[in-house]
Amino acid sequence: MRLGPWQQAAVHAALVIVGLTGVVWLALHDFVEEEPSDLQRWSLVLHGVSAFAALIVFGSLMPLHLRSGWLRGRNIASGLSITIVMTVLIVTALLLYYGGEEMRAFARWTHIGIGLLAFALFPMHVIFGHRSRAPADQVRKSEPTLDVPRQSAAQAHSKRPAA
Repeated sequence: MRLGPWQQAAVHAALVIVGLTGVVWLALHDFVEEEPSDLQRWSLVLHGVSAFAALIVFGSLMPLHLRSGWLRGRNIASGLSITIVMTVLIVTALLLYYGGEEMRAFARWTHIGIGLLAFALFPMHVIFGHRSRAPADQVRKSEPTLDVPRQSAAQAHSKRPAA
């Protein structure tokens, strides 16, 4: 199911911002600066705030986009992969924030690794979605159109005589 323009923009913006701020924090924390700085702190704050936005837009996809894709059997592998990736990122983020010190290294490196994987996975899902939709769109354009309004399954069912 194709997203509306506002929802597509919100999903892309939230995911790009959360991803880039995570990469900036990782670079500053592990490769550039030896001591914590304001830039490092603000990149982590922006990462957390944009993660909340990403959770909201991810939740907005569940009622229609995920359900429609599942029922139509389209893009199941990449959609399921994204759902698993998002779940792991959410759990590891919670462990980083609320977990004990003994879980910190595992949660951190899992979060970083899966987060980096998401940079490849999300664009692949979009590309696969466009490819799976293209043949259906071409067939739809080539079909003759009728001036008869379409009926929903419920409307068609209600007009059938009782047996």
